[in-house]
Amino acid sequence: MNQKFLRLITALAMLFYFNCSTAGEWGKDIKQIVIPFGMTADRLPDSQSKGATLLASYCTQCHNIPSPKMHSTGDWPMMFEKMMGHALLMAGTLHNVKIPADKEKKEIVSYLEKNGFRELPANSPLRGEPQIFNVIWFCSVCHAVPDPDQFPANEWNKIVDRMNSYRNKQGREEMSNADRKEVINFLSKKRH
Repeated sequence: MNQKFLRLITALAMLFYFNCSTAGEWGKDIKQIVIPFGMTADRLPDSQSKGATLLASYCTQCHNIPSPKMHSTGDWPMMFEKMMGHALLMAGTLHNVKIPADKEKKEIVSYLEKNGFRELPANSPLRGEPQIFNVIWFCSVCHAVPDPDQFPANEWNKIVDRMNSYRNKQGREEMSNADRKEVINFLSKKRH
């Protein structure tokens, strides 16, 4: 046999061995990496619904339960497909990862779309305001730009602080006080 071919096979075998031997440990820590806190099943909106039950059942195999408000109604179908890709990879290395049937996938996506946050429409005049740059810069790293009118003005302070703490836990740059104030002012400004 060719010497280069043997080295390649040996290297691939070692990668496979080390990857499989650490997959279980990786699985234990992923809950803190992907979703810093997550939710409990009873705190999900409409927690007794089929969609909430399926979400809690399947998604907790790899990470904490995400809040449906974590992504916009428009982002959830794409995010869910990404997660299904990850789940298929995990199912290939960890035998206890279950993949939802097509009907269950539709139910989960429908639930997430129903309960996701409302994003700022692409044609919104707010996208022309100068302060939108910081909102896009900081918010769109993780999710769509939120529509400011979906929450009362006094809630944006808590929401932005929570998102900023997530940025820190994920190793991302936190907002400076000036950036934080600008983002909060933009999101909480009365427009009607």
